[in-house]
Amino acid sequence: MTVAERPAWVDDELFPFNSRFVDIDRHSIHYIDEGSGPTLLFLHGNPTWSFDYSKVIASLRNQFRCIAVDYPGFGLSVPAPGYRYLPAEHAEVIGGFVDALALTGVTLVAHDWGGPIGLAVVQQRPEAFDRLDLGRRRSCR
Repeated sequence: MTVAERPAWVDDELFPFNSRFVDIDRHSIHYIDEGSGPTLLFLHGNPTWSFDYSKVIASLRNQFRCIAVDYPGFGLSVPAPGYRYLPAEHAEVIGGFVDALALTGVTLVAHDWGGPIGLAVVQQRPEAFDRLDLGRRRSCR
């Protein structure tokens, strides 16, 4: 089920990151992991994907390790059969993602559905998180 490469429809100029994939509970999960420094974990809303954070990550990756993940069935992630797209299921997958990457000292950055999904993960794995940045998405004009 692992996706070998990013699809051709993803514009490298608009999304100038290396796509990575990890299998979590039979889901092929797409994420980007750019930069170094304190870790920021970006969780998108519904029905978007990690592309939402592309401009933010491009501006922060010189100071931070920026990780943005797509929920199963969103962006470039592929869900396992029977996935129901419920926030609780997303939280289980993101929890498994945090474990798979052995993330610690994380600042959660989330908006929309990413807030409750991320907070559920923080509640389950408080030792992995140091800070929360929960906000509403603002349009860029």
